[in-house]
Amino acid sequence: MSRLLRAVALIALLAAVSAGFAVRAVRTQAQVVPGCTGAKSLDLACYVDRYAALTRHSGPRAALDDLTQRSSASGFVAAACHQLTHVVGRTAGEVDGMAAFARGSDVCASGYYHGITEAVMMRIGPERILDRARSVCAEHITPGSYSYPHYNCVHGMGHGFMAVYDSDVFQSLAGCDALSDPWEQHHCYGGVFMEQLSAMHHASRPSKSLRPDQPLYPCTAVERRYKAECYMKQTAYALFVGNDDFGGVFALCRDRADADFREVCYQGLGGDAAIKASKFVIGDKAQADTLRNLCLQGPDQEARSNCVAGAVTTIVRDLAGEDAPARALCAALDDVEMTAVCNATLVDANRGVPPPEGVLRHH
Repeated sequence: MSRLLRAVALIALLAAVSAGFAVRAVRTQAQVVPGCTGAKSLDLACYVDRYAALTRHSGPRAALDDLTQRSSASGFVAAACHQLTHVVGRTAGEVDGMAAFARGSDVCASGYYHGITEAVMMRIGPERILDRARSVCAEHITPGSYSYPHYNCVHGMGHGFMAVYDSDVFQSLAGCDALSDPWEQHHCYGGVFMEQLSAMHHASRPSKSLRPDQPLYPCTAVERRYKAECYMKQTAYALFVGNDDFGGVFALCRDRADADFREVCYQGLGGDAAIKASKFVIGDKAQADTLRNLCLQGPDQEARSNCVAGAVTTIVRDLAGEDAPARALCAALDDVEMTAVCNATLVDANRGVPPPEGVLRHH
């Protein structure tokens, strides 16, 4: 597989891909909406221009509806769908600010909302963002609600800090600390680490803290309060540089991750497996079989059970509460302990977005 196609696959794994991948600047004047057909049907830059133009011309709902239809007919578009919802969100945010939150949907793991927040923060700029950080979500999201919109807004702030601070992970994490609620801080950290991977090929602000020879860096170097969200996201990069070798990354988590966060590393792999299955496998049963087989590559029961827990939480989160694929996974397991973990995690996940501390409980 070419380097370009593998980068698209990484974007699919993330479920939260943002402004990177050499995205061309959005034109601000009215323009013809590109068709992206024929040879252009495999041109990501064409789709970026299409959905920016369609959002400006017809509004975000029309753009998201069109993207949903194209995703169902094209594996290429489906793989980049989350990234493209970021484009729609950023464009809508440039036009309407946070008011655009009321005009979108959760399609493709809610990237639309992440993009809005990123655009609003870029407009605020680095000189003022720390003073105004607590107000970004407060106007249109109920503080303390811990709802899916609340999660999507503060997660989007992590992406936004990376845009504002030129992909500097350490400065962006410090920006998240300007939020007063520990729950908000934690999910903002997740946006930072996701954007680090999204910006890997960004034309103007490429990632600065990725090391192919140390795939779990910077998780091994950041302060303890950042590590959980880092490991949950960084496994996608380890898979990318490791040619999707799940067994190899399980071993990496076992041998190289901080001992107190090894379980979280395994959970990150479970999330990656869930996203991979949802993008490239059709049908709940087939996806469940794929997930089970990927988690079974774990070296021991601890690894396998945490992989399942990470998969379930990711499924319910990214489908905004829809749990049929997670239930199919629990039904497909033939190990008593793994089934118990799957069902218990499903109960937790159905209570809402990931727990305040950002670390799944190990049952």
